[in-house]
Formats: sequence, C-alpha cells, structure tokens
Amino acid sequence: MKSRLLLYGVDHYAGGLISRRAAEKGFAHIAAGPDIARVATLANELSRNTPNLVEPRIFGLGDKARLAGQLDDVAVVVNCCPQISEVAPALIEACLGTHTNYLDLSSNTLEIRHVFELDSEGRAAGISLVAGVSFGVSAVEAMVSRLATICPAATHLSIAVSRSPYTRAEAQHLVAACRTPGHVLKNGAMVEAHAGDRAINIDFGNGPMIAHLAPWRSESFIAGRLGPFKNVESYEVFPPALVRAVTKSGWRRWMFRRGMRLAAMERKIAGRLEGPTARQLAKTPCVIWGEARDAEGRISRARLETPAAPIYTAAATLALARALMDGKIAPGAHFPSQVAGAALIENIEGVHWRELPDMSEVNQSHSMQTFPAAN
Repeated sequence: MKSRLLLYGVDHYAGGLISRRAAEKGFAHIAAGPDIARVATLANELSRNTPNLVEPRIFGLGDKARLAGQLDDVAVVVNCCPQISEVAPALIEACLGTHTNYLDLSSNTLEIRHVFELDSEGRAAGISLVAGVSFGVSAVEAMVSRLATICPAATHLSIAVSRSPYTRAEAQHLVAACRTPGHVLKNGAMVEAHAGDRAINIDFGNGPMIAHLAPWRSESFIAGRLGPFKNVESYEVFPPALVRAVTKSGWRRWMFRRGMRLAAMERKIAGRLEGPTARQLAKTPCVIWGEARDAEGRISRARLETPAAPIYTAAATLALARALMDGKIAPGAHFPSQVAGAALIENIEGVHWRELPDMSEVNQSHSMQTFPAAN
C-alpha cells in the first residue's frame, strides 16, 4: 500500500519552506525536484539530525515512464513549483495513472478550474485532486466556507486581503494578474473587471486601509461552488508601487500598461531575494476580512488573522496531506476546506477567527462605500 508524501519543487522557495516545516514536525517525506544540487543540499540539511527523515529524489517531468516510476510508493504528491500551470499537466497525468493523490499551491482561477474539470478522471482513478492549497486560496476559502455557514441565505460576498511580504514568484504573479482583465460575480454571471477599478476602506484591525479590486482572485469561482452567493467582489491591499501603476495616471501607469520595467516593479514588491527571511515572516501576519449580506439586509462580518502567507501555506499543505494520507476523503476534485474542514482555521498555530458583530469594530466607510480608484 502506498503511504509516502512527495513534495515536488523543493528547489524553490515555497517547496523548500514546506519541506523544512514538515521536518520540524517529524513528518517523513520525499523532497523532489529537477535541480540536483538544491534538492540534495536541502535533504542532507534536514536529515542531519534525523537520518532517513527526508529522502531526495531528482527527476524532471519529460519522461512519462520514469515519472510514473517515481510515484510507485507515493500516496500524496504536492506540486510546490512556482510555475504551476507548466508543471501541473504532467504531474496530474502521472498521478491519475499511478493512483496518487494530488495537491498544488495554485492561486490562479484558471489553474483551479482546470483541476475541477478533471473531477470525473479523479473519481475513476480513485484519487483526490485538491487545488489552491496556498494562502491566497485556502485561507480565503476557509473564510468563504464559514461565512456561507453563518449566513446561509447570503447573496452578496465581499472579501478583502491584507498581506505581506511576497515571494518573488508571488510578486511576478501579482504584477501579471494586474495587467490582465479578471472577473467578478454579478447576479450569478461572471462580469469582466480590471484590477484597481474600485477601492474600499477596510479596518483590518489596526485602522482603515484602502483595498483595491482584485478580480483575478478565485473567490468568485469558489463562492459559486461553496455557497449561495450571486454577487462576489474580491479586494486586496496593493503594494504602493503597484497602486501607482494601476490607479494613477502618468508615466508609471503608461509604462505598466505597455509591459515596461515590470521586473523592477517585482523587485520593489518582493525584494531581490527569492522569498522573505525568517525575521520578515515572524513579524508580518496576514488578515482576511469578509462580509456576507442577504436580500433582507442582514450582514455577517469576520476577520481571519493568520501568520505570514508562506507559513500558513506550509501548515495548510501538511494538514491536507495528512488528511489525504488517512484515506478518508472521497475521490474527485475538492477545495481545501472540503478536505481539511475547520482544521484550516482551528488547528493552525497563529490563526484567529474573529466575528465582527457590530459596526463599532468595522470602519464606517467599509465595503458599503465603494468608490472609484483615483485617476
């Protein structure tokens, strides 16, 4: 019986962090990726005090037969690669052929939709396919799921995220997403929208902040499947450099729209390192604010406070991997909350759920005062 966990992409920041967190918890696993030096160095470092805790496996995805052979003893594969859309097709095909459960860190709606389109294939293979284990999806989806339970007749949902710091891969994704039209859910239909078209004032716990429309986020797709919501908007607190490029007229916006100096902007957002340092992670929590409203005007609001996004992602990944390895999850495509349930809020250290029962806890000019972004 297959019983092992394989993390593919430990030669990148997110995968390496997840592998280190797993080792800290005594979670034996296979650290895999195509970069021989980085994979071997990580595995040796993590196995120094506990031999055989982390096994290195170095392989690419081009040889289908060799890839399938690498999964012979693996119960769960986690796709930790930053370019998920380039890696996922080959990994998922191998998982279907070898009856291996699949998780990934996708945050792009198209990537998540692709996994759900393979639901019937997953059922036929007897495996679970779980997309969106990253903070940007799993933590937000936990908020959406709980608001749907608290306010089951809700028709309107607003989500706003305040987070930092960003990894280099996340900064690249953020910049690219802001240059591409996305969608909001309006009266049950997807309507095209652009990043920064609107903004709202939200109190994330330390006073009001401006969050801008982030239509690339996956809340509309998630909410349409998990709850009764017919109108969904997603907002995010943008880094200052991105606010100037997206919402203000002038040379920065002109250059941004034409794809100029994007690498420089990514460095401003994420810095020059591949990801945040341990010190940065320790002092930069994230907050998700959510509001559900029904046709009668009844409103439920909450804040979900979490550790830094990479730390939450690592914890959620391990929680989901354990749940799949227990073998109690039905085959097919799932959102993270459908696999781990309340554990994504209640069992992750540093995560706090706070319901906001009255207006005194929310800035008076919150999402009900939506205003156009500055030009």
